[in-house]
Amino acid sequence: MKGQGGDIDVTAAHVPDAGTHVPRRDESQVAPVQARIVLPDAMAVRVVPASRRFAPRAASLRLLPLAAFSWGSRSLPAQPRTRPEHVLVWVTEGRMRLDFPRRSVVMEPGDIRYIPAGTAFAAKPQQGAQGHVLLVSPELTTEVDPPLPASLTAGCAGKGAAALLGTLRELVEEATNAPDRKALNCHLNLLSLRLTRLDPAPDHRPAAGPALPDRSLVEQFLTLAAAELGNCRTLADQAQDLGTTLTQLDRACIEAKGRRAVELMHELRLERAAEMLRHTDRTPARIAQELGYASQTHLTRAFVDATGRTPEAYRLQMR
Repeated sequence: MKGQGGDIDVTAAHVPDAGTHVPRRDESQVAPVQARIVLPDAMAVRVVPASRRFAPRAASLRLLPLAAFSWGSRSLPAQPRTRPEHVLVWVTEGRMRLDFPRRSVVMEPGDIRYIPAGTAFAAKPQQGAQGHVLLVSPELTTEVDPPLPASLTAGCAGKGAAALLGTLRELVEEATNAPDRKALNCHLNLLSLRLTRLDPAPDHRPAAGPALPDRSLVEQFLTLAAAELGNCRTLADQAQDLGTTLTQLDRACIEAKGRRAVELMHELRLERAAEMLRHTDRTPARIAQELGYASQTHLTRAFVDATGRTPEAYRLQMR
């Protein structure tokens, strides 16, 4: 198919016509369609210089079934990693777990999360989960008005579920049948507007109970650990400073955050390393030394495992 600016290859599942009968059920639970639009080579974007092994990445738009989408490192449990696309997650049935560097979220039916490109997260649909996941390359959203959110956005579909589902269908249909950049912009503009009109996100946290003292302990530990990242003190020493034992600290961290103390310390180091790569000119070797890594190689190995990129490649992409 020919579009403005060159050849455009499109593959998609069948999209029902507007008049197609849909079984009586919640409109937000209609089976999702899949579509992908790949822009001409002239619009391809290189994430890093051509001298590196990374290939050009074509701008794309994809709509996937939520049950088919998972993300994170290969370790168990999966650790947060960054994605190059903007991600919209909408749960219509079951539950979806999202893990961010310092907190976890369990999404329930109706919940929506918009995750901007470059955000580190892990995603795991639970058994029986259904819904939609939209992946949009940032290159397609440069002219969207109003702009898509610049930070993590949470909400609930609520009464606007049918309208939002219609917007997703029309976006995929446009990408499938007449992939024109101006027309895509119109549909993306409408999607951005829908995101500003979501109902407030419900609070799924359990009522306060005996776990509160442990949560307080974990917050004290995170504050202390963040202040001593480069001091090479043991976790047992830090637990003693907090008036507890390493075993008790681990138990509190697992109950409050789902991870042991050493895993939370690891996430703090990675988060600080990513911040320093984005906002300073310090070399990876110096960053490794300041944050208590054994060597630059240790930092690189940890960073690649968490993000899929070396510290140098991450710095080039984020600047």
